[in-house]
Amino acid sequence: PRPPLPHESRPSASGGGQDPGPPARGTSGGAQWNSDMYTAYWKLTRLPFESAPDSKFFFESNGHREGIARLLFSIQNRKAVVVLTGDYGSGKSVLCQTVLERLSPDSFKTALISNPRMEAVDLIRELALQFGEEIPSTSRYDVLHAFNSLLDRCHAAGKHGVAIIDEAQDIANPSVLEDLRLLLNHQIDGVCPLTLVFAGQTELNGMIRAIPQLYQRVNLKFHIPSLATGEVREYMKHRLETAGGAIDLFDPQAVVEVGRLSQCPREINAICDVALLIAALNGRPRVSPEDVMESAQERA
Repeated sequence: PRPPLPHESRPSASGGGQDPGPPARGTSGGAQWNSDMYTAYWKLTRLPFESAPDSKFFFESNGHREGIARLLFSIQNRKAVVVLTGDYGSGKSVLCQTVLERLSPDSFKTALISNPRMEAVDLIRELALQFGEEIPSTSRYDVLHAFNSLLDRCHAAGKHGVAIIDEAQDIANPSVLEDLRLLLNHQIDGVCPLTLVFAGQTELNGMIRAIPQLYQRVNLKFHIPSLATGEVREYMKHRLETAGGAIDLFDPQAVVEVGRLSQCPREINAICDVALLIAALNGRPRVSPEDVMESAQERA
């Protein structure tokens, strides 16, 4: 008989030895399957392949590491505009969250807009609120002046403003980008007290290029590349270990199959999540290449 796999030898969360196997696939019990049973079967502390951005699961690929370094350099050197792009599911949002976590609150006031589908006045008021002050007026003139005054106070306190606009490709009205650009006209001793970071999908580049006055203020542009083929295994390993598991929950050939199918982090998450479920429903000790292929077929 084969030796037990590492996940089989770990005690159950309830401390009572091995958890019972799942109901057979297709039985009435199988229809009751839920996330608690999923994590219990694989001896995990949490779901390892959720699609929602979570900095605890952030894997620094070479491309993500370079993106973080470039953003931090631009922010710490008080650059005006940074543009970060990446394909759908490439990890832009969690990269931005990671950058903000690495900025000292003693030196920076930060704001992150995750849904920029709003008018410029509302967006600037939200930035101010995240910086710690409320702007009661809804007049465009008042809001711009109030925000400039807020930047003055931040600068006097030794803090630089950082505003990250995530999913910036969803900004429907070019006038919103123009009003954000106006914030950069406010300078103190020849230095702009605010860095604007626009993060979005590749079409964002064209949107910004269409506004020459804004495009000319861009100090840095970076596109997040896909994971290298050799990084897919390390990505999966990192997420599984963060969730209390191990890479050997996947057969080595299953890992190869995942890398063949996709190098996009979000797509890898979706494939692996369903593959773990399929393997559990079939009572297998680890995910097989066939489970991965079935998962991908379900997504086709």
